[in-house]
Amino acid sequence: MDAVEPTPSLMAAVSAGFIGLVSHQIFRKNEPTVKGFVGHVVIVNAGLTLLCKYLKVPTEDLIKIALVDLAVYLTTLSTSILLYRVFFHPLNKYPGPILCKITKFVSTYHVMTRDSHEWMVDLHKKYGDTVRFSPNELSFISATSVDTIHGSKAGKLARGPFYSGDPNRPANSMLSTQDLGEHRWRRKMWERGFGSFQLKQFEPRVVRHLDVLVSQLNKRVGTPQNMTHWGEFFAYDVMSDLAFTEDFGMLREAKPHPYVAALHGGTRLLTIAAQTPWIRPLIPYFPVEAASKKAGKEFAKISSATYDRRRARHINEPDMFEYIASPDKTGPRPLTESEIIADTSLLIAAGAVSTALTVTFMFYHLCQNRSQLLRLQKEVDSCWDGKSVLDVAKLCKAAPYLNGCIEEILRLWPPAPNGMQRRTPPEGIVVDGEFVPGQTQISVHTLAVQRDPRHYTNPDDFIPERWIDEERPAKFNHDVRTFIPFTIGQFACLGKNLAYQELRMFMGAVVRNFDFKFAPGFDIKEFEKSIKYKGTFLIGPLMVEFTARPK
Repeated sequence: MDAVEPTPSLMAAVSAGFIGLVSHQIFRKNEPTVKGFVGHVVIVNAGLTLLCKYLKVPTEDLIKIALVDLAVYLTTLSTSILLYRVFFHPLNKYPGPILCKITKFVSTYHVMTRDSHEWMVDLHKKYGDTVRFSPNELSFISATSVDTIHGSKAGKLARGPFYSGDPNRPANSMLSTQDLGEHRWRRKMWERGFGSFQLKQFEPRVVRHLDVLVSQLNKRVGTPQNMTHWGEFFAYDVMSDLAFTEDFGMLREAKPHPYVAALHGGTRLLTIAAQTPWIRPLIPYFPVEAASKKAGKEFAKISSATYDRRRARHINEPDMFEYIASPDKTGPRPLTESEIIADTSLLIAAGAVSTALTVTFMFYHLCQNRSQLLRLQKEVDSCWDGKSVLDVAKLCKAAPYLNGCIEEILRLWPPAPNGMQRRTPPEGIVVDGEFVPGQTQISVHTLAVQRDPRHYTNPDDFIPERWIDEERPAKFNHDVRTFIPFTIGQFACLGKNLAYQELRMFMGAVVRNFDFKFAPGFDIKEFEKSIKYKGTFLIGPLMVEFTARPK
């Protein structure tokens, strides 16, 4: 019996399947961009069409066979990827949900629903210290992993692709560049504006904004005040002043500035795109998140206009713009205008978020415990001579309870709860005794590691005393290696000391001048439900009622 010869269409389909398998091996080592993948598919389809013509497939059948070949190619490619990720991937030894091993869209879904911080905490409770929560990404919460991923052993770990997802980014900022060399020299430029001398120079400017805040709260004694807003008003006014010598006037006018509204609005799309950076080129063409797209463009517009005004003005007081924009003779090149705009616009946002959130959550906890508020007031009163401005240095050294309150809020509510993504170098690294292959995304989940009972006893409770050595119970777990609200190492937040300075001054001024409690009718449970994730914590109104303290 004669063997049946394969038809041209079958040969083309088999070729399509074979090319699908080969393509997967190529993509494993060199992940394509959207344009690259589309171009690859077009070339493959064109090649298969030419093969069909060579095999003398009738012209009228070419389109049908080409579509079949495309389906075979994509199906084979997808099946190969699925099987590889589930059974043969180097990260297969790490536990995690099966769907997370297959696709990144699971974690993206939780970012879209704004509960990813809680989802990740739950994953670690279920699977342990290390979780594979996307095909090529691991999350850690062991104390030893912190130094490996972020500390002294992390010199070769660059930022991961998360930082490529900003759909409105005209240029890389120092906070988003993934090149280690570029990051180092640009960081040096930023460092010029955050030294102890510069922070001392900035103190009187912070005091001016505190005076406006205290004055405004005095006018509103006895009426419910939204401290989520007042915390933002103070933080963004201070940072816009220190960055551009042009504050937003939110404290004076008691209303949000368009910059802040645009920042909040555009952040949603940014955090979604950051999960899957390859979709960034497609975002303008998708009819989704129209409000967020509009807000992102408005943020870029306001940032550019602010830059133009500052560049055109001569100022007497130094600001951070002057330090960042001034040429650095030791650098390889001057910054472009787009890079300066990117740096200075994010400087305000990055500097204000931690302060605004921390003071808001401080009110949330102190209003629930009168004895803690009274102790804080007594300590701050003891640091003030009754005449001069509160001394920041004295608040730092002689106010351990105030500092403990600040540290405890940062532990419970870190500004970046989902951690900071890093990418392993090509040769890979060893974390907690296990080899992690090169080009893997890894991070320490800040919220989970700082609320782990192995690291902190009663981790969900607000206990400022745990930060005072003389008052911490002997058997209390207190592993400060895992305290990383501002991260550590080469990417540690440069504004950390400025944030602490602002927080001490803010809380010192408020508790010295006011008593406060939750406003009548305030629902704590509803506020807690409002706490969501959008790059950082997104929180609803925190309504507080103030009473002036006797002078």
